[in-house]
Amino acid sequence: MRRLGGTLIAAIIVSLLWSHATADASCAQPSARVRPTRVARGATFTITGQNFGDGCFDAGTVPEGVGPLGDPLTGLTIVIDQGDREYIVATGSADAAYEFRVDVVVPPDLEPGQATVSIIAGDARMNLDTSLVISAVNPIAGSDASVATFGPTTIAPTDTAVTEAPPPIPAEIPDVQPSTTVAVDQTVAPLDQDGHADQTWRAYGLVVGGIAVLMIIGFVAWSRSRRWQ
Repeated sequence: MRRLGGTLIAAIIVSLLWSHATADASCAQPSARVRPTRVARGATFTITGQNFGDGCFDAGTVPEGVGPLGDPLTGLTIVIDQGDREYIVATGSADAAYEFRVDVVVPPDLEPGQATVSIIAGDARMNLDTSLVISAVNPIAGSDASVATFGPTTIAPTDTAVTEAPPPIPAEIPDVQPSTTVAVDQTVAPLDQDGHADQTWRAYGLVVGGIAVLMIIGFVAWSRSRRWQ
């Protein structure tokens, strides 16, 4: 758990002082609240904030691309103070609507009683009006002190050129195109063989027909010869 000394607390004595604010500004001032206000050590509570911008354009023309409260504040630090001890419990930035929300773990080392929640932005510090009340129950077993983060994160662009990945290397391709063999069905006779087979059967038919005619003629002649005897 990180602690800040009492010197910093003594040096920052204003409860709400942002470096960009002016006495006659009519813009909404930053505000924040905690829920719930009574918590156990090691438990979690929620902090929400509104109107966390770095400017105030309440009159005249608002610059192009800038909102009525300027740019959202970045580098915010949320701390819990108790006596001479200070615990950093969250860091982050406001979003485009100048708001933030973060769940914070109550430091297990806090003592039962009241504690103050503050938000620091640069040299400005805002103490929340509502105190955090630390319960006298024993700290939650297994709870660890941690620093939460909140708000949008920005990744700085790089000058490294983005190159497309090379196409995947295919399997080895042979230098010579392989030949293609067409299978021939040997059960089908070629055309010339079919023609020859037809001629053969036609010849057989003529021979058989001639023999049959000769037999008929012979039978008729034999019958007549028997009849004249």
